Amino acid sequence: MDQIDIKNMIDALADYIPQASKWEQGFFESVKSQFEKRHTLSERQIEIVQKIAEKFSPEAIKERESWYSSWDEEKAETLRVCADYYLGTGYFRDVVEKVKTEKDFIPTPKLYKSMCQNKYADKVMDAYRAEPKFPVGSLATLRAAKSRSVAYMANKRDWLGDKEINVLILTTDEPIVSAAAGAKRYKCMIVGGTDTFFCEGSN
Repeated sequence: MDQIDIKNMIDALADYIPQASKWEQGFFESVKSQFEKRHTLSERQIEIVQKIAEKFSPEAIKERESWYSSWDEEKAETLRVCADYYLGTGYFRDVVEKVKTEKDFIPTPKLYKSMCQNKYADKVMDAYRAEPKFPVGSLATLRAAKSRSVAYMANKRDWLGDKEINVLILTTDEPIVSAAAGAKRYKCMIVGGTDTFFCEGSN
């Protein structure tokens, strides 16, 4: 690529670069300044600029416009549920923060697919949408292991041992924090007490 081609590529991309990521904007300004001073770029720099430019081709712009126009409450709900799950994993931290703080945030198609269309996200959504085995207002009995942890939490040492704890189901739509089987999450209250806590269907 000769100097004229590089100049034309930089000039064409300049109009779109404000829409690029912060890193891409910084990189573009750096190579633009370099080209203005030295009239040359390395092959790797040219390759990266071309990749940035591809995001603003007519085809790419049309694809993004179609994606944003197709954004609906179902996709938004899936994004929120997955963000709750990833909050405890450490993955997608920047995206999770945006989902939590920016009401109208819409990820790119690539990011949405990576975050919400994988085997873990599928399990999380299955758990979230599953019919609750224990409806609100029903009673359930915790398994021994969960009962012991609840006894410690409630400071009820006399409940330790093999004693099982009965609970009242308060909610059935709590955020999913596990991709394991039986991960649907409930808010519960100990029968005969006031302590509340969260448990999963597998508990």
